[in-house]
Amino acid sequence: MGRRILKNVLSILGTLFVSFLFLVSSALADNISDQKTFFVNSRYDEFSRTIIGATLRNISDKAYFYVDDRYWVGLNQLEKDLFITNMYELGGQFDDNIYTKETQFFGSESNPGIDNDSRITVLVEDLKRGNGGYFETGNLYSRKVVPESNEREMVAISAEAINSLGKVFLAHEFQHLISFNQKELKVGLSEDVWLNELRSEYAVTLVGYNDIFRDSSLEQRLDTFLSDSSDSLTEWPNVPLDYGYVSMFGEYLAEQFGPEIISETIKINKIGIDSINQYFQSKNIPDRFSSVFGTWLAANYLNNANFDKRLGYQKEGLQNFRVNPSQYILMFPNPYQLNSNLKPWEGSWHKFNLYYMPEGKSLKISFNSQNGFKLWYIDGLGEFGLLPNGGYIANKGGLNYVVLMPVNENKISGFTENDSSAVFSANIEFIDTPTKPILKNGDLIKRPKEAETYVIEGSYKRYLRPEIIALYGHLDPSKAIEADDETFNSYATANYVRNINEQKVYAVWPDGTKHWLHMTGDYFTQSGRDWNAIFIINDLELNNYKTGADITR
Repeated sequence: MGRRILKNVLSILGTLFVSFLFLVSSALADNISDQKTFFVNSRYDEFSRTIIGATLRNISDKAYFYVDDRYWVGLNQLEKDLFITNMYELGGQFDDNIYTKETQFFGSESNPGIDNDSRITVLVEDLKRGNGGYFETGNLYSRKVVPESNEREMVAISAEAINSLGKVFLAHEFQHLISFNQKELKVGLSEDVWLNELRSEYAVTLVGYNDIFRDSSLEQRLDTFLSDSSDSLTEWPNVPLDYGYVSMFGEYLAEQFGPEIISETIKINKIGIDSINQYFQSKNIPDRFSSVFGTWLAANYLNNANFDKRLGYQKEGLQNFRVNPSQYILMFPNPYQLNSNLKPWEGSWHKFNLYYMPEGKSLKISFNSQNGFKLWYIDGLGEFGLLPNGGYIANKGGLNYVVLMPVNENKISGFTENDSSAVFSANIEFIDTPTKPILKNGDLIKRPKEAETYVIEGSYKRYLRPEIIALYGHLDPSKAIEADDETFNSYATANYVRNINEQKVYAVWPDGTKHWLHMTGDYFTQSGRDWNAIFIINDLELNNYKTGADITR
């Protein structure tokens, strides 16, 4: 029956209804004034109905517009005339703008589909206030599979919105119809809710309804986002803030990497975070979802694309906002401990104001990276980046604040409407600025006068042969940092790797072979191996190694 999804504003509905017998013609084209009976969702219907009668009052080239009979009889003649006028305008918008642009960008809905009709059905229903529309996946299946199916490619939009936001809601819901066909019906993948909603939010921008920012859907989404920026991007309890979050992240993705990153997620044979990583990999883009999310957090705080294109928005209306971080006062030389509950991929900003900090001192920050946390920072001197556990931020003169942005990366799939949080804990202390080079995850290091080059991650280093380095366009062996013996030896050597899109862990041997660790996760831990010693690699590197015997002990 397909995965069922609930949402509040601009919602997808996946609840199946009580079975009733009703008449729906699924083989013949509909005609003006046809009266049909439709299953609807009582949770979102204004009168909590499960079945409504509706009459076909407009036929455009691409859609049938059925109007809720109970709503219709409650209008006076002037209101009916205005309603019809607006509905005809909506039909034109759907044919000439929404349908054309979205199918070119995302792909087609199922057509002619379950009802053997090239037109989709738009049910204009009297919905509860705050609900713009919905899409029911069960309608695209036969009643033999889903007895409550309307057996139509259809969406519902609010009757009250037909005079104003109807085109916005229709643009949003139509993407869901397309996505269901492209992902669920064609390849059998149920998309993560957050990414499906992101595409639908971006569809409104795609068709031009956010071109004028003032009073646009995007302006409303930004206002919601700023009302409480500490939300999880991926968890989906289906509240307005969820839509503000995915709207802003979608706009950022499109600006940084081009709109095609959003359209490609519907075509890639993966879902959610994995589909975005797959896109980066296919385009030889060194970024991954993790790094983009951290940079996005910084962009929402600094929002200055002139300083760094990655750290701001360029779209009109999005250039001047800044999130409000939690504020702290950090007094030299007193240490501080930060504790924060974070859900996976939740935005979190902590600004430490430094009213006095001697030049030559640094902030050393130790945190529980072993629990799946990463820590991004941006400071008053314009420095931005990813801090390793035990890393430090140096005062080169005039440092007056540091913004810390921890991220819970414990989960990359299987998100729900109420994911578990974890406690991020960091100890912040003042130290003398080290004279050694500052190392961060992903840096290449080597001993002085030696050619062997290693990449570091956390507390581990991994040897990379020259031909392997060449597979990563962003790695330059000539810029490898020379580390003294103490620093070099502080990183334990590891040879475990895992492809970004797979769970299989391999040991890579010096002879260029890879060996699958054919064992359970529990045994991996019990054998004394460390999950943090596993390096993430791309397809090119994994396929470069010849397959050797499995490791079972």
